[in-house]
Amino acid sequence: MPHHRSFAQIVLLLSVAACAQPAKAPDTPVDLAALKDSIQAREKEWSAAFLARSATGIANLYTDDAVQLQPVASDDHKGRDGITKATQAQFDTLTTVASREDITEEVIPAGPYVVEIGRYAFTGTSKANKPVSGGGRYLVLWRKDADGAWRLLRDIGSEAPTNKP
Repeated sequence: MPHHRSFAQIVLLLSVAACAQPAKAPDTPVDLAALKDSIQAREKEWSAAFLARSATGIANLYTDDAVQLQPVASDDHKGRDGITKATQAQFDTLTTVASREDITEEVIPAGPYVVEIGRYAFTGTSKANKPVSGGGRYLVLWRKDADGAWRLLRDIGSEAPTNKP
């Protein structure tokens, strides 16, 4: 997931999610363990697409109106086409992707949305035949699409030194 986002963007995302639906008691309690498992399963698909170097596969996990938020708003990757292009550009700098893992740490239901907090790590080889690695934390706002699948609506990450998940 793209990863150079600011704390202010994370606060804004949480504020939008909290305001998206009026607060009311749910008719049925949310099974947080099942919800976390569902989101983690989608993250495993994201990791598998990254390992396969499939920019289209990654973009298809996002909603049509998704945005990968970047440090500078004008650099945001918008919609599946924008996400595909940005992800492919990242893959074009790599010869191999050896590992990729996304770990869901927490899910927070917010009306028709889910806020996910997690961490990621990857390793590979650059076109210059040098080892590359990265990792950090992320916050994602998920929305269930008409087909019933959870898809990423907003994606904010922060690259940071991290232990392998």
